[in-house]
Amino acid sequence: MAEKKSERAAIDDVITRLKKKYPEASGKHIEKLVEENYDSFKNARLRDYIAVLVEHGAKSALQNEKRKKK
Repeated sequence: MAEKKSERAAIDDVITRLKKKYPEASGKHIEKLVEENYDSFKNARLRDYIAVLVEHGAKSALQNEKRKKK
């Protein structure tokens, strides 16, 4: 049976995926967006889907920024 990743490792994976998907955005900006989204869940009781929710929030912010530049 596969070992469950730590929450921090899952967040680091989110950063890596978003950097690959949005190479036009600076890595520091992506890290900041992810960390801000992650911080918004610091008091969440159910932790199982935090990484998914963080990725969704950061991805939405990046897509909105991309649309505004057009």
